[in-house]
Amino acid sequence: MGEALPPRAVLFDLDGTLADTLPDLSHALSQAMTEHNIAPIPATVLRPVVSRGARAMAAQACGNQVDPSTLEQILARFLALYGADVARHTQLFDGMQALLDELQRRAIPWGVVTNKRRAYSEPLMNSLDPRGRAACIVSGDSTANAKPHPQPLLHACKLMGSAPRHCVYVGDAENDVLAARRAGMRSVVALYGYIAPEDNPRDWRANATIDAPHELLVWIDRH
Repeated sequence: MGEALPPRAVLFDLDGTLADTLPDLSHALSQAMTEHNIAPIPATVLRPVVSRGARAMAAQACGNQVDPSTLEQILARFLALYGADVARHTQLFDGMQALLDELQRRAIPWGVVTNKRRAYSEPLMNSLDPRGRAACIVSGDSTANAKPHPQPLLHACKLMGSAPRHCVYVGDAENDVLAARRAGMRSVVALYGYIAPEDNPRDWRANATIDAPHELLVWIDRH
């Protein structure tokens, strides 16, 4: 894969890597559950399943309290509420803005590849990146296949004009690492992200792990 090649472009997962989206996701799901007379659960319980998507979050929150039909109703309401207000409390992770600024200063393009559908990802990125500095935003429905398929990452490379071997993908889930490997690019795991206690990211065979965004620059400088 060309380990000696210095990274010339950076791609980020969105939820749990670029930004802490849990507050808005949790609020919308709690509201949907309350409307169905179901007591919401703490956001901390939902944190480990955010990377698995909205359905997994709803299933985790409701457990065996509802039948499949009601779960579908809660899921639909959850997504509607979230889509109406995706960026009220969501923020970039601490240190992420400084990292993006430094990438910009170094003329290293960066973009986002997420399994979040564009109806949510694009308004959210408009709020998080008001100057439109992201070189690309590839959403879960931007290509025929979503992660862990490599297609979204390869599509992002085309949009950025970068060869996969010159790019690094930063994510907080094993599927992020798998997608990067299949795309022929390096991967870095964001240990500060939405990782379940039972997961062991160091077993995912990523090229590196970081505990905070600024550590990505240290890794880049060494390669």
